[in-house]
Amino acid sequence: MSDEFTRAGFDISVISDPPYAPDTPPELLPPDLRKKEAVLCFLFFVLTKR
Repeated sequence: MSDEFTRAGFDISVISDPPYAPDTPPELLPPDLRKKEAVLCFLFFVLTKR
């Protein structure tokens, strides 16, 4: 994705992956991730046009 953004004339200012909601039921989280604060589900890009 980052290559496509830059090819389209954008600079990437920020890439972030927000933590999952604290009220997410534990049974919805994979067992190996239940003790972690973040799960890679979404990436948010802040872009600026060159």
